[in-house]
Amino acid sequence: MSGTRAIVLHHVFRPDNTVQILEVGAAIPWHACALGHAIVAYLPAQEAARIMAEERTALTGRTRTTRASLGQALAQVRRRGYAVENQEATVGDAGIAAPIVGRDGTVTGAIGLVGPAERILDHATQAELARAVLESARSISRDLGAGRSGAVLSALR
Repeated sequence: MSGTRAIVLHHVFRPDNTVQILEVGAAIPWHACALGHAIVAYLPAQEAARIMAEERTALTGRTRTTRASLGQALAQVRRRGYAVENQEATVGDAGIAAPIVGRDGTVTGAIGLVGPAERILDHATQAELARAVLESARSISRDLGAGRSGAVLSALR
């Protein structure tokens, strides 16, 4: 996160022939992407409150901008351990992301995927993709030295 935006640090192109744009360096408003939801859901209360107090602009007709709808989305992230975004940043795209935890047990970032909404949000596909994203987040977190306990890592199980 940089302020109220999720910064894309690495981008791997999908292995298909769909139109894709390199997004390294993109700064996406946290409230409009799964990466942002996955991070903000696990921030310390004071920091999350500061971010929630900022003004939010809709990027599409589906972007959540109200405190209530975002609060519900973040609670859902904490329940299941990952975030899902449906055409909130870009019409036609959906995303799934899970938090990455550092050595000190705090969220240091997130890993996610974005693709065509009809494919990402298909019930069977979404479950499979969510498992892959969660496993990747756990693996990266362990590589960063995160222990196997703690609130965030417990949610990733």
